[in-house]
Amino acid sequence: MGGAATFEVVDYCMLVLTVVVSLAIGVYHAFRGNKTSEDYAMGSRNMKAFPVSLSLLATFLSANSILGYSGEVYGNGLGITWTIVGTTLAIFLALGFIMPVMYPLKLVTPNQYLELRFKSPWLRRLSMGMSFLSIVVFMGLALYAPTLALSAVTPISFSNYIWIMGIVVTIYASIGGLKAVVWADVFQMVLMVGGVLLITVMACIEVGGLGRAWAIASEGGRTNGLVDISTDLYTRHTVWNIILMTMTNWGSHYSVSQATYQRISSVPTIQQARRVLFYNIIGMTGFLLMVFVMGLCIYSVYAGCDPYARGHIFSKDQIAVYFVKDKLSHLPGVPGIFVATLLSAALSSLSSGLNTLATLLWADIFSPMPCFKGASEFVATTTSKILTVCLGALCVGMAFLASKLGGLVQAGYTVVGVMAGPVLGVYLLGMAVPFCNKKGAFSGLLSGWGFCVWIAIGGYLYKPAAELLPFSADDCPLQSNISILATTIRTTTIADTTTALINTLVACDPSIDASCVTDASRGGLMSLYTISYTHLSFIGLVTCLTVGILISLVSGYQSPSDVPGELVLVCLRRFTAPATDVEKPTDRKAKLTNSGTVETLVLDSVSLSTDPSKDERLRY
Repeated sequence: MGGAATFEVVDYCMLVLTVVVSLAIGVYHAFRGNKTSEDYAMGSRNMKAFPVSLSLLATFLSANSILGYSGEVYGNGLGITWTIVGTTLAIFLALGFIMPVMYPLKLVTPNQYLELRFKSPWLRRLSMGMSFLSIVVFMGLALYAPTLALSAVTPISFSNYIWIMGIVVTIYASIGGLKAVVWADVFQMVLMVGGVLLITVMACIEVGGLGRAWAIASEGGRTNGLVDISTDLYTRHTVWNIILMTMTNWGSHYSVSQATYQRISSVPTIQQARRVLFYNIIGMTGFLLMVFVMGLCIYSVYAGCDPYARGHIFSKDQIAVYFVKDKLSHLPGVPGIFVATLLSAALSSLSSGLNTLATLLWADIFSPMPCFKGASEFVATTTSKILTVCLGALCVGMAFLASKLGGLVQAGYTVVGVMAGPVLGVYLLGMAVPFCNKKGAFSGLLSGWGFCVWIAIGGYLYKPAAELLPFSADDCPLQSNISILATTIRTTTIADTTTALINTLVACDPSIDASCVTDASRGGLMSLYTISYTHLSFIGLVTCLTVGILISLVSGYQSPSDVPGELVLVCLRRFTAPATDVEKPTDRKAKLTNSGTVETLVLDSVSLSTDPSKDERLRY
C-alpha cells in the first residue's frame, strides 16, 4: 500500500497516551490492592454494571472486527449487517435462560458447572482445554493482524508493535488483575468509539453525505445482501445464515465463555448482571452500525477508481487503512487517532484474554492440585500473576508464529472457531436435557467438534475462495487506466470477460483442479465441504445435542429426579430434585461442612449451597 503515512508529533502523542494511560491504570490497581485471589480474578464481585459492560464490549470488539467488518461491507456488501439481529437474539438467550442458572452458582469458571452437573472432572478439563486452545489462537491473531495495519500507517514495524503491545498488556493485566483490565477497557473503548466515529464521519463527508453513499453503493450491488432470503446452503451470505451463525457464535460467547462469566460475576447482584448484557445490546448495535457505515462510505468514495481494482491493495480488509493514508494523512492528529483506535481495540481483547486464561488455568488446573490445596491468598494471587506473565509471552510467540505460517493461520483459526457451537451444545445438554448423562455429554461435545473440524478442513482444501463483488476503475485518469490494464485485470469488467473466455476454452474439470467446484461435481463429501462457512457452528450445536441425547438414552439415561434443580433451566426444575435432596458425591474429593443449619457442599473451588433460603447464590 505504499510507504508509511506522515506521522507527526501529535500523532505520536496519541500513541504514547494510549500506552501510558493503560499502564497507569494497571499500576494504580496494583497499589490499591488485590488482597485475595477473588479480588484479582473476579474484581471482588462488587464492580458497577456500566464499566463492566464496556469492558465486555471491548473484549469482543478487536481490531480485526474494525478492519474485517468494514472490509466485508466494502467487498461483499451489507448482508453482514444481519449480524446485529443474531447478536441481539444471542444476548437475549443468555439473559433469559443461561444467566438464571449460572450466575447464582457463584463459580470461578463456567467449566466448573459441567463438573457439578455431570460429576465428571474430565469433562470440565476437556471443555477448559478447548476454551484454552481457542483463546490462545485468537490472541495470537488479535495481536498479529492489527500490527500489519498499524505498520502501514506509521513508521514503526509490525514486529516492534508486537513487542510493544505484548509487553504493555502483560504488565497491566498481570499486576492489576480484573479491575485493571476492566478500567483499561473502558478507556480503550472510549478511544475506539471516538476513532471509528471520526473515520466514519470523514468518509461520509468525503463522498458527499450518507444519502449519496447509499445511492452509489446500491449501484455497485452493495445493498443487495440486505434482502437475500435464499435458503441455499451454498450461498456465502444470506439473511438466514448470517442470523443463525451469529446467534450460535455469540450465544456461546455471551452465555458460557469465561470472559463473559467473569464479568457478570464481578457485579454484586443478578439485576446488575442483566444490565451488563443489556447495555451490550445497545453498545454492540451502535458500534457495528458505525463500522458498517464506514465500510459503505469508503466503498462509495472509491467507486469508479477503486484501489483494489488498481492493485493498490490486495485484501478487502486493507481498505480502511488505505483510506486513512490516502485521504486523511494530511490532517494533523487523524492518523494518530486511527492508530490509537486499532491499538486500543487490540489491547482490550488481549488483556481480557490474558486475564481469562490465567483464571481458567488457576481454577481448573492448578487449584485442584494437591500442592495447591489450602494455598494462602498470597500464593493464589502470586501464582495467577505469574501465569499471566507466562501467557503474555505465549501470546507474543503466537503472534510471531502467525507471521510465519501465512495461509495456515486462517485454517487454524477456522478449526478453533468451530468450537462455539459444540461448547454451547454441551451446556444446553446439561441445562435443558435433565436426563442427559456423562457419556452423552462427552460424546456430544467431541462429535460436534470433530464433525465441524472435518468439514472446515475439507472446505479449506477443496472449496474455492469466495468471490468479491465487482469493482470498477473506469473513472480513473487515463494514465492510471493504462497502468491498471498492464498490472491488474482481476476485478474489473475485463476480468469477467477474460474469465468467461477461459472457461469457454478450458472447461472446469474437478478431476484436474480440486478447487474447481461445479453444480455437477457437488456431490458426496463435496456437498459438505462446499456449504457456506456460516453453517458450521450451528451444525456443531445440532450434532452435539443430537448425539448427546441419543447416547444418553442408549447408555442408561440419568433420572431427572437425581439432578439438582439449580443446575437446570428454571422452567424444568419441577422435574428435578429439590435443592434439599442434593446428595454428596462419593466418587470425587468432596467434603460436607456444616455452618449452623446451613449445609454446603464444597467441591475443589466450587461451592453449592443446599439451602436456597439462606444462600444469596441461589436466589433469583
